[in-house]
Amino acid sequence: MDRWKKFPWRRLLALVLAMAALIFASTYSKGEDMYVKVASSNPDAVVLSSTDFFESEPLGNLKQNQSVEMLDKTDGEYVKISATVDGKKVEGWVKKVILQKKPLENSPRVSESGAVDNASFAAPGFDKEIENGMRKESPEMDKALTQLQDFEKKRARLMGLKESDDPDFEQDPTPMLNSYRDFANSGGLKN
Repeated sequence: MDRWKKFPWRRLLALVLAMAALIFASTYSKGEDMYVKVASSNPDAVVLSSTDFFESEPLGNLKQNQSVEMLDKTDGEYVKISATVDGKKVEGWVKKVILQKKPLENSPRVSESGAVDNASFAAPGFDKEIENGMRKESPEMDKALTQLQDFEKKRARLMGLKESDDPDFEQDPTPMLNSYRDFANSGGLKN
């Protein structure tokens, strides 16, 4: 019986309360502004009309660092947001993991020699000027980037997506989502 009296109940209670406060502080709240942390080419950057994969319709793509307003509804890994997409206000669902409380910072890192590290600029989104500079500096990088572009073109052809000669062209994931939906419907996967 003395053991229970000597147990540090107050410390345990303080620890539990601190953990609950941290969990509460890290959750999203209604009306809070959040920022998109993925590029618009990421399939998770698509705002969907519902959380049902086969029933949802794409409403538009979010851009990296775009501000969105959190609404009070969540559904598993999805959260309902309000955002401006292509000049119009939309309400839809996105995955929680693509949102964060602060915008991404794009500040260059400086190497020990004092030179700016180009990779620090390229991390959030690849800029054509940076890519060309990296190609000039390193033949290995030029070869790797060429192989990557060839791979992306082959993948686009295999998936039935249109190719573009424009190097800054971003693929629209809508045709791919529609082909998945058509496949599901033709195979009797729809309820």
